[in-house]
Amino acid sequence: MAVQYDPNVIQAHAEALYAQAKGIVVRGGLAGFAIGALVGYAVGGQNAGPTLAVVSGVLLAIIGVAMARSRAFALQLQAQSALCSVAIEANTRRSADAAMAASRPAGSAQLSQAG
Repeated sequence: MAVQYDPNVIQAHAEALYAQAKGIVVRGGLAGFAIGALVGYAVGGQNAGPTLAVVSGVLLAIIGVAMARSRAFALQLQAQSALCSVAIEANTRRSADAAMAASRPAGSAQLSQAG
């Protein structure tokens, strides 16, 4: 079975990358908060545990979001690169079709019109 070009596959891949980029920021923040809260509570003990857990959770959530945003940007850039390839192919195909139509001999155009 020969594989053929299908721009819809690339479009679907780009949409999936954008969806993944959206979710990764939320997951990064939640994971950072959860890990920070656990570590803060474990380090703080019973006295300062809840306060330290919230503070460390917020700090690690900020770090997690920052790290996830850079990864999300890389995913969005990958999606844009794939979409750019599709646009280049479509524009090239259009130009090639126009060049083929312009290079047809004038006599063949007249014969098809007269017949």
